[in-house]
Amino acid sequence: MVAANRSKTADKQEVCRKVTLLLKKAYGTTSPKQELPVLETLLYAICLENSVPELAEKVYAKLLNAFHDLNEVRVSSIAELSPVFSDQSDPEWRAARTKAVLQHVFETNYAFEFESLRRKTAELAVKQLAKIPQISSFVRAYVMQHCLGSHVLPIDDKMHAALAWLGLAERDQTPEQTSEHLRSHVRKADAPLFCHLLGCVANDSKRSRAFASGGGKGEDAGHDPVDRLEQLLERGEVRAPKPKAQKPAAPPARREVKSKSRSSSSSSSNSKKRH
Repeated sequence: MVAANRSKTADKQEVCRKVTLLLKKAYGTTSPKQELPVLETLLYAICLENSVPELAEKVYAKLLNAFHDLNEVRVSSIAELSPVFSDQSDPEWRAARTKAVLQHVFETNYAFEFESLRRKTAELAVKQLAKIPQISSFVRAYVMQHCLGSHVLPIDDKMHAALAWLGLAERDQTPEQTSEHLRSHVRKADAPLFCHLLGCVANDSKRSRAFASGGGKGEDAGHDPVDRLEQLLERGEVRAPKPKAQKPAAPPARREVKSKSRSSSSSSSNSKKRH
C-alpha cells in the first residue's frame, strides 16, 4: 500500500511537471516578480484573484491613484470603491475585501504598515492572516508565498476549475483543499511559476470556456491530463467525441400485418366468387 501511494505521488508530480512545461511554451518561462511591502501585497492579491497580472497591476495602480491615501480608501464606501474594480469580476466583493484589509491593519498597528508579518514563523503568520475578515485563501496563500517564501499554492476559483478539468482536483473540493492536496506534488522552487502559468490559462478567454464544461469525473476523465492540455493549447478547445449515429430499425411487424390483411381479404373475395 505504501509503495502504491508513493507511485501515485510520483505520477502526479510528473504530471504537474509536464503541465508546467506545456504552459511555459504557451505563456512564457517566468512569472512576474512582486517586491511589495506586505500590506501592498495583500491589496495586489485582491486585484489578482481570478484575474491576470496585467489587469491586476492596472487595477492596483488605479486604486492607489484614485484616492489621496490608504486612509481615504479605508473610510470610503463600497459604492465609492467598486468603480476601481469595474474592469474585473465581482467589483463589490473586491472593494469589501480591500476595506477589510485596511481596517484590520489600521486597528492592529495604528498605521498602514504590516511588515511585522515577515518576522513571524509561518504558523504564526497564517494565524495572523486568518484574523483578517473576508479575505480568501488565495490572498492569504499569495502573501505567504511572496512575502515569507512559504511552500504554498495560491489557487483561486478559476484555477481550481482548470485543475478539476485536468483531473488534478475534485470539483467538490474548495480551492484551499486543492491547494493543500497539490502542494506535495509541486516542488517549492516551481510553485510560483506553476501558479502563475495556471492562472494564465485559467483566465485565457480562448481556452477557459473548456473548464466550465466539466472535468475530473466528467466524460473525459479517462483522458491523460497532459494530452488534454496539449490539445487545448493547440486547438483552443477540447470537444467531446460525437456519439455514433444508429441506423433506425425497420418495422417488420407492420409489413406482416399488411400482408396478412391482404391475403385474408383476397381469400374472402375468392370465397364469395365460389358462392
